[in-house]
Amino acid sequence: MIQLYSDSRCPFSHRVRIILNEKDMDFKIIDVNANSRQDLMQLNPYNETPVLVDDIDKNNKKRDLILIDTNIASEYIDERFPHPQMMPIEPAEKARMRMTIHKLEKELFQPVRFLDTNLQTKDAKIKKELDRLRKVISNALDEIAALFANNKKMDYVASTTFTLLDASLLPVLWRLGFYEIEVKKTWAALMKYAETQFNRPSFLASLTAAERSMKQ
Repeated sequence: MIQLYSDSRCPFSHRVRIILNEKDMDFKIIDVNANSRQDLMQLNPYNETPVLVDDIDKNNKKRDLILIDTNIASEYIDERFPHPQMMPIEPAEKARMRMTIHKLEKELFQPVRFLDTNLQTKDAKIKKELDRLRKVISNALDEIAALFANNKKMDYVASTTFTLLDASLLPVLWRLGFYEIEVKKTWAALMKYAETQFNRPSFLASLTAAERSMKQ
């Protein structure tokens, strides 16, 4: 069985939880807390979530596969459980989606991880960096919002179906208020897309109590 070491507030853990629920498969979520933090450190030397573990033997002594990269874990789930398909089958289209995710990784997800990790800081220099990164995240979302604004019939990001791109973006959009990122008027079409997807069964099932509180 798939086991996911997941932080209840981590947007990257949230991404993988969405994908697991989209596949409607059996899996176990291990919420990383003080009691399980030591286990996480043994699995991931970077001490970050999420961590995906597959094929644990009956005696729970051998872990055959441990994935500590969110993108690799996401693609692995999609290939191991191919229905519904969340990556294109055709190689060129698959490569294009990977390039888009890579671009978002640099321009959006890396700033989000730093912001998420340091939200509670009292250090003035780090607070200044957080403000800068909020602008970086906002600029990255401007580009995505423009795609929706220019194509009113767009239901998903760069596809006609729900894909890994959607699962990657939605946790960030869910946390905008929590991260104190102002929603711009030019994001109207993007936020309409987001609100529609927030009601998706796999998204609703993926939410932890801590994540639900982010939108109250």
